[in-house]
Amino acid sequence: MTTRPEIKCPSCGAPHTLSNPGIVMYSCEFCKSLVYWDKEKIINAGTVAALPEGFSRLYRGATGTLFNKRFSVLGRARYAFGRGFWDEWFVELHDGKTAWLSEDDHEFCLEGRIDGQLQIDPALLKPGSTLAVRGEQFTVEEVGQTRCLGIEGDLPKVVSPDESYRFADASSVDGKYSLGIELDAEKPTVYFGHWLKYASIQMDDEGEDWR
Repeated sequence: MTTRPEIKCPSCGAPHTLSNPGIVMYSCEFCKSLVYWDKEKIINAGTVAALPEGFSRLYRGATGTLFNKRFSVLGRARYAFGRGFWDEWFVELHDGKTAWLSEDDHEFCLEGRIDGQLQIDPALLKPGSTLAVRGEQFTVEEVGQTRCLGIEGDLPKVVSPDESYRFADASSVDGKYSLGIELDAEKPTVYFGHWLKYASIQMDDEGEDWR
């Protein structure tokens, strides 16, 4: 049996087991400190207020099936745009791989980061502009500024509450796929996803309130 690594919170000393090797940051369940690490040390990045419940029955620690494959929810980040907000749920899939479930007003999109060579010029990203990714033609629907409202649980990247970045959202011509582009670095970070029907997500503790 493989032993999962454990980290102690630098603020309160509480132990935390890392359930997936892709995790690089977590919010301590006991003192709400934000903890991340690099090759040299573990860092306390301050504290974070508890996030309110999400739109749906998803929550940190929830388990269920997605396309008849097991998944568990490891963490969440909430972002604001204009007067609204959306949740990004970090999930571990049945084979140990991870992905994001983006949720906005009961609409879900399963997303994965695209690594490797992908040429996108941020200056050309405007509503109505088009770009081709993975053989699909996408139309940019929105370009704006977003701000992180908070995080909870485990995450695969370092996120600071109140940090902001520019983003662009695009959809494929047939509406099946999404493209999320973060413009906070020298090279844009791109997430390819596909929209899910609500019934595609089956929770182990499904309640009548969500049927």
